[in-house]
This record gives sequence, C-alpha cells and structure tokens, in this order.
Amino acid sequence: MRTIKVSSTIIAILIFVSWLPQAVSAQLIIDRITVKTKTNDKGGVIGMQISFYTSLPTTSRIDYGTTTDYGFFNGSSIYNTYHEVVLVNLKSDTTYHYRITVTTSQAEQTSTLDYTFKTGKVVQPAGNQVAITDVNVTPAGNQVAITDVNVTNVGGTYFVVTWKTTGQYNGEIRYNTVENFVKPAKVKAVRSGNQYEVVVGKLKLNTKYYWQAYVSDKDGNTGTSSVQTITTAVSSDIKVPLVISEISPASQADLRLTDTTAVVRWRTNLPAKADVSLKATERRVKGGGKIKEGLYATEHEVIYINLIPNKSYVFTIAARDIHGKKVSTGQFGFITKATHPAPQVAGSSTSCYRAGWTYQQCRNLTAERAKALELKQNLNKKFNNRVPASALRNWYTLVNAYTYGGYPLEAIVAAVKHGGKTVHPTIGFFSWQNSKDYKDYIKK
Repeated sequence: MRTIKVSSTIIAILIFVSWLPQAVSAQLIIDRITVKTKTNDKGGVIGMQISFYTSLPTTSRIDYGTTTDYGFFNGSSIYNTYHEVVLVNLKSDTTYHYRITVTTSQAEQTSTLDYTFKTGKVVQPAGNQVAITDVNVTPAGNQVAITDVNVTNVGGTYFVVTWKTTGQYNGEIRYNTVENFVKPAKVKAVRSGNQYEVVVGKLKLNTKYYWQAYVSDKDGNTGTSSVQTITTAVSSDIKVPLVISEISPASQADLRLTDTTAVVRWRTNLPAKADVSLKATERRVKGGGKIKEGLYATEHEVIYINLIPNKSYVFTIAARDIHGKKVSTGQFGFITKATHPAPQVAGSSTSCYRAGWTYQQCRNLTAERAKALELKQNLNKKFNNRVPASALRNWYTLVNAYTYGGYPLEAIVAAVKHGGKTVHPTIGFFSWQNSKDYKDYIKK
C-alpha cells in the first residue's frame, strides 16, 4: 500500500490487488461497467457495446444521446446479473451521454449518473497475453537484502520484475539466454522509495531467459537475488489495443462508496499505468486530484479520501501500456453519501453507524448477533473450546471484521493466533489481504 499526498485536503491510496467481487448485499447495485467498440466477424464497426453487472437479476435500459436529454434508448427485458447492450447508428468521433437504469422483478430500480463515451476512441480487445506469476526469493549472501521479488507480468517480448530493499540503492536486472552472467544484458530499475520495478523488453518470443536482480550503492554495498528463469509468451501483444474495462463505482449503493471516501476500480487487458483525475462538479468543493500509478498492473484500485459528503464528483482514467499505447475513458461519476449519525446506545431510534472500514455500513443488529454467535462457535471448534483471551479483548473488532469487513474465518483465526496481523480494524479484507502482514501470517 502506498500513500500519495495530492493536496492538503486529499490523500490517495494506491492499491494493486486481486480483483474480487463485492460483498453479498440485498441492495441493488450496478457495478463494473465496460465500454468498447462492437465489431462484426470482418472487423467492421457495428456500434458501442456497454456491459455491466448487477447484484440482483434485473432488466436493463440505457438512455443515450449527444446531450443529457438523451433521446434514444436500448436494453433488455430479460432478468440477468450480467448485461450487454449494443448502441448502434452512432456518429463517428462524437461524445455521447448515457445513463444505465436497471429494474428487478420486484420493481426495485436504480440508475447511474450521467456518463459519457466518445465514438472512434475505444477499441475491441484482442485478447489477454498476460501471464502472471509470483516468485519470492531470499537474499544472496549476507549483503544487501532483496525481498518480495515478483515477476508481475510476462509478454511475448518483455517481462516485468518488482522487488524491495530495506534501504535505497541503484537497481537493475541482469539477464541472458544462458545461465552465464559474465556479460549479461542489463536494464536499470525505476525506484520509488524502497520499491523497484524493471521492464525487460525487446526479447524473443517463446524463449527462456535467466535473470537476477542486482542492487548497489556508492559505498560498495551490493546485493543480488537468486537466479530465476522466465519464458516469454508465444505471441506478442505489441499490436493488441489497450482497453480499460470493468470500471466502478457505477451505483450509489456501491459498498466502497461512503460520505468521504470512494474506491475507483478498473481493469486493463495489458499491463498498464494510469492517471486518474477526479474533481467535484461544483466549484469550490474540495477533494479530488490527479493520481499517477507507479507500477504496471492489469487490475487497479485507487481510494480517494477526505471528500465532501453528499457531493457530485466526476472522474476519468487515462492508461498507457508497456509499449506506449494509450487509451482514455469517457467521464464517469458518483455522489458521495450523506453523513450518517453517530452510533447511539441500545434502544435509540437509529441503527446506522460509521463501521470504520473503507465504506459506510448501516448496522444490522440481527445479522450481527447471528454472525457473532457463528464466529464464537467456529472459534471454539478451531481452538477446542480454549479460545485465547486476546479474542475476548478484541471481540468487537473481530465481529465487525467478520460481519462487515468481508474477512473469512481463516483470517480471524490467524488474527487470534498472531495478535491481529491478518485483520485490520479500519481496512476491509478486499484490500488488507494484499498487505505484507496478511501474506506473512495467514499461513503460519
């Protein structure tokens, strides 16, 4: 997790995580919108395809047009949780406004805000050539320790390596097609603090390479990782169009949208870095800013905090891949939630409270009691009715994590064993599972 100060009133936290679905909720949610050009078998453009997911089976309708008056619509009367709608007869090189509306069989309905796309700019993906592997190695010798070495992406002509050190050094990757580092090829690392990233490019297709990370400083301190191997993909993605997809939030009921925070998520079909620009639609409303991602990834998440409650914000995403290809989205948006009242004592008229996670949660006391009983029974089984006292001291935190934070029983058990390393009191499971503490302690 990395924190960047965008201004005196806004902090953005960049997190690269495995893409997980939202927690199960009875609320109707529109999520993970993808906009792309729809083509026929011969490559001819048919129109723009908008796909998205809903948390409940719904029908779908998209109103669209060149202004916010729309004037046209398309959709489906079939109840589904995955939806695809193709908009045809569009003008080329034109900005269109659109709004998604979905309806359940019980007549529950929700809509997005006004979004935009521009014809002729978003292209059909030609497949995903990314191979992702994780390689953890130990430092060589007793010199500078190189840790968390990972091959994050592999293509036909490149691979990407990241690692960390306890200090700040000059870094590089040395590689060769034979296990001989007498005269290896070298690529310098890009360093941000103690995090390093190297893109090793201009490689041959379907070829095995030997490589190792190397760091040094002006005082002669050096360190190397163990020698690793990687085989490039059988085909190149140089000509594959870069695509941004599955963008959220797309619904005001999104669990990652609160009164002062918003989680923006998206995917790219190729390893890419992106600039995310967020601003309020009203003048003089604080919050937002531009964030530049530091590492190449295919699954992306940005958390904005210190936003203003009950205000409208819009955002765009501009991505660039390893080969320099660029693509931008149209405009997306959301409205932050209104501030909920503080928690009240038992018997009060309100049951909403600030859960402490990165989303707002209305407290369901019936469900919470049931989950607390379930957790108590499961912990008794795991510890043979000898649950450590630390669980009792932190029972409120554990129950909240289990009920509202999305933490599985495995994480709760490990937290009881290791003093809370696998459960964070203010960060949900979807983010904390990628932390170093979680990864270090979950299997111990």
